[in-house]
Amino acid sequence: MYLLAMIGVLVTILFETGEQLAFKQATRAPERQALWTAAGIAMYIPHLLSWFFTLSLIPLALGAPLLGASYVTVPLASGLIFREKLTRRGWIGISLIVVGLVLISMEMPS
Repeated sequence: MYLLAMIGVLVTILFETGEQLAFKQATRAPERQALWTAAGIAMYIPHLLSWFFTLSLIPLALGAPLLGASYVTVPLASGLIFREKLTRRGWIGISLIVVGLVLISMEMPS
């Protein structure tokens, strides 16, 4: 069951990352702003559904912190796609989030 929950968390993070990237692109391309905004909103629906599914499998106290992985994926994806630079402080913050995610995930029964 927890493997299925982890898949749910990963899918939720994937859609949340895509959603944020679409909204960012909407601000960068004014001529297609409506299209990118619609894409971001469209990604919100599966994001929400996968989150509901995940919460049916694991406690909120475990799921919510794991969803914090999007604080890692969004900056990394924005660096790859939009060539945004991460500062040293940003990398330190991402590293601390990863350590926290590892500690939280160690509480999950197998």
